[in-house]
Amino acid sequence: MKKKALFFDYDGTLISDETHTIPKSARKVLNKLKDKGYLLFLNTGRTKAILDPIISELDFDGQILGCGSYIEYHDKVLYDVDVDKQLYEAIIQKVAECHVDAFFEGTHALYMTHGIQSPRLLNLLERYHDANMVMKSVDDLEDDFVKMFVSYQDLDKEQEFHDFIIQNFEYIDRGQHCAELILKGHSKATGIQFIMDKLNIDIENCYVFGDSNNDLAMFRFVENSALLGNANEHLHEEVMHVCSDVDHDGLMEAVNAFQLL
Repeated sequence: MKKKALFFDYDGTLISDETHTIPKSARKVLNKLKDKGYLLFLNTGRTKAILDPIISELDFDGQILGCGSYIEYHDKVLYDVDVDKQLYEAIIQKVAECHVDAFFEGTHALYMTHGIQSPRLLNLLERYHDANMVMKSVDDLEDDFVKMFVSYQDLDKEQEFHDFIIQNFEYIDRGQHCAELILKGHSKATGIQFIMDKLNIDIENCYVFGDSNNDLAMFRFVENSALLGNANEHLHEEVMHVCSDVDHDGLMEAVNAFQLL
């Protein structure tokens, strides 16, 4: 029997956006899938530094982090990339010039700009602090980052920063004048391709589960795709199944739609 691999987004797919916990129903589904012998992978935009400790309680075979920029399989690092010094120094300068609130997400820490005002970023900081994640000033940044999350203080500078950063980063609009930035050449889809090549898994035996815009690359790459929650209506046409959110047994609904259990 050929191996089947299942790839799960984290925020909004496994963990509730309302309670910031993993519902018991989702844990139960993952345990059943593991017992069936499927390969289970976390496939998240989060980097290792801001991965919830609760993830260690889930029995994943591997992790694709930072939208394909860091890959582990059975606790062995298979792929890891960083931004080079010349580029990150230029980015830091442009962030300051354009008055951008920014998180620089790395493997070892989350680095942040000074004087963050964005309510969205402040809310994330509170969550990360409560989870005892390593957070540092952008002054301590070296080459340990591959992703950014930005929020614009000066909307007149938004286009200028956008035009600068898209030379080296994929730009995902997250609404409310915020954006997720991913090093070019990387996505949740490239992470899946890497695992497919490494483990000799056919694409028809891959299944993906997500809920938002940064899952679009894997939705378009893997036909067996499920969207949890129906808030992002523009994604409906990109997936095979649209299911309830994770708080309302959406993960079980998605798994059953593929007849995996």
